[in-house]
Amino acid sequence: MAAYKDLVGQKITKVTSNPSEPKTGQMWYNSTNGKLRGIGILEAWSSASNLSKARGGNSGKNMGTQTAGIVAGGQTAGLPTVVTDTEEYNGTGWANGGALGTARGNQGGAGTQTAGLIVSGNTGGPPIAGSLNANVEEYNGTSWSEQNNIPTARADHMAFGPQTAALASGGIIGTATITNTSAEYDGTNWTTGGNMGTSREYHSGAGTVSAGLVTGGVPPITANVEEYDGTSFSEVNNLPAARQSHQMSGIQTASMVISGYIPPATTTSCLFYDGTNFSTAPSVATARSNAAGAGGTPSATLFSGGNTGSYVANTEEFNKSTNTITSAAWSSSGNLNTTRQGGASSAYGTPTAGWFAGGSPTTGATEEYDGSSWTNANPLGTSRTAVGGAGTLTAGLAFAGDAGGNNPTGATEEYDGTSWTEVNNVLTARQSMRGCGPQTAALGFGAYNPDTPTRTEEYDGTNWTNGGAHPTPFYWAGYAGIQTAALAWGGATPDKDMTYEYDGSSWTAGGNLNSQDRNGTAGSGIQTNAIAFGGQSPGIISATERYDGTSWVTTASMGTARYRHGGFGITTDSAVACGGHTGTANTNVTEEFTPESTAVNIADFTTS
Repeated sequence: MAAYKDLVGQKITKVTSNPSEPKTGQMWYNSTNGKLRGIGILEAWSSASNLSKARGGNSGKNMGTQTAGIVAGGQTAGLPTVVTDTEEYNGTGWANGGALGTARGNQGGAGTQTAGLIVSGNTGGPPIAGSLNANVEEYNGTSWSEQNNIPTARADHMAFGPQTAALASGGIIGTATITNTSAEYDGTNWTTGGNMGTSREYHSGAGTVSAGLVTGGVPPITANVEEYDGTSFSEVNNLPAARQSHQMSGIQTASMVISGYIPPATTTSCLFYDGTNFSTAPSVATARSNAAGAGGTPSATLFSGGNTGSYVANTEEFNKSTNTITSAAWSSSGNLNTTRQGGASSAYGTPTAGWFAGGSPTTGATEEYDGSSWTNANPLGTSRTAVGGAGTLTAGLAFAGDAGGNNPTGATEEYDGTSWTEVNNVLTARQSMRGCGPQTAALGFGAYNPDTPTRTEEYDGTNWTNGGAHPTPFYWAGYAGIQTAALAWGGATPDKDMTYEYDGSSWTAGGNLNSQDRNGTAGSGIQTNAIAFGGQSPGIISATERYDGTSWVTTASMGTARYRHGGFGITTDSAVACGGHTGTANTNVTEEFTPESTAVNIADFTTS
C-alpha cells in the first residue's frame, strides 16, 4: 500500500491553524482543536438567482446544464395562460433569450442552451383537440425555428437527449387519452419509438435515446421505472414511493429524481439512481411540482420554477464538490430613523459610509449610515422629495426635486459630512432627476418636467453645464457609474426595460433589463458591473439584476419589495437599499446585498 506522502507529495503536518489555500488530497493535524483535517466532499442544494418570471408547466425539462441552463414557455397563471418567454442561465443568473414561435405549456424539452428542442405541448385551455399542438421548435442559442411536427400532438409528456437524437414519450393525446407511445427525433424527422410498458403522463426522464430512463407519473400515480435501450422499454426497480410531476437530471446510470408530488403533498425529497438502485439524496429547500431542471450529471444540477400552490421563480443548484457555496442574499440592517420615499442617495457611496437626504413626506432630513445603523445629521437647506444625489458621505451632492406640492426646484447643495451648503442650481428646475459620480464630477439626468425630460447635465464642483441629451424622455430611472461612464436603466416612460450608457458626451443603448417594465428603481456599482434592485413593474417588486457591461442577469431578490428608495455602493460586492414605498405605505427598512461566494469545505476526519 502506498504511503500518504507518496500519494500526496507531503507528510501530514502539525499546524496551529488551517492552511489558507489547502490542496485537494492534503491533510493536516490542527493542534489547536486536536482535529485531523482536510478538504471534504460536500453534497448540498443552495439557493440561486430567481427566474425573472415565475412559471411552471414543465417549462424546459431536461434542457441545458447547470452553468448553461434554459427554460422556455410554460404557464405563469395556469391554463390558458401560456407564454413564449425563454430564459437562459449562465451559472450566476437568468437573462432573457429568444421567444418561442408558439406559446405553450406542459411541453417536452431536450438538448442544450445552444441546441435546444421543444416538443408539442398545450397551447391553452383543457387538453382537448385544438389545444394540443404538434409543433416542434429548435433553439440555436439566440432564436427558435419551427421544424417538422411530431406525428401525434401531446402534452404532459417528457423528452430527453440531444437536439439531434431525442426521445418524446407518453403524455395525453387526442381528447383525453393517456398514451405509452414514443417518438424519436434525428434532428430532421420523427420515427416511431418503442412503447412504454405503462401509459403515463406527468412522468419524468433522463438520459439519451439509446440509454434512457423514465420514472413515475399518473394515472394512477405510480412508482414504476423503465429503461430504454434505443428500441424498447423494460421495467427495472421501482421508485421507493410513487411520485408525479417531478424532475430528473443526469443519465441512465447516474441520475437524480427531484421533488414533485408524493401523495398527499408536494415533496422536498430527492433520490439518486445508480443504474440499479435508488438512494436518498439531499432535499431541495422548496417542494414543488412541474418545475424545470438541467444537468448532465446529478453532481451539478439546476432546478427552477414550478408550482407550490402558485407559480414560483425559485432556483436551486445541487453541487457535489469540495466547495461550500454561500448564495447571494439580501439581509436586514438598521432601519432609517425617518420613514420616507423619494430621498437622495448616491451609487458612488460605500456600504459602510452612505447617506440618505430629503424625501416624502416633504422633508430635508439627512441620515448617515455606518454599515449597521443610521444617525441623524444636519438637514438639507431646501426640504424636498424626488431629489437627485451623487458623491460620498463626506463630499455629497443633492440637486433638483419637488419642494412640495409639485413645485420643481433647481436647488443644489453640497455636503461635507457635517452640513449642507447651497451652490449653483441645476440649469432647469425639475424633479425626479437621477444622478451618479463624485461631488466634483457628477452627472444628473432625466426629469419629471415636460420641457426637460431628455436633458443631461454635468457638474464640475462649481457649475452645471449641458451634456449629451438622453435618447428618450424618462424619469425615476436607475443609476450607477461616474460622469464619463454612467449607466441609466428603466424609468417611468417610455422605455421601461431599456438600458443606456453614457461616455461623457453621449448616450448609447445597452442590454435590456429582464424585467420588462421597471421604474423607481435604485442601484449601485459601475457601468460594467452594476446592480439594480426594486422598482415598479407595474406592481411593486423586489427583483434584483446584475449588469456586466453587456447584459443583465437575475440575482437574489430583496426581502421588502419597494420603489423610489435609496441605494448606494460603488461596487456590487455589497450594496444597500433604504426607505421607499411598498405600494401601501412608506418604509424605513434597510437591507444589504452580499453576492454569492465559495469557500473550500474543510472537514474533520477520524481513523475509525
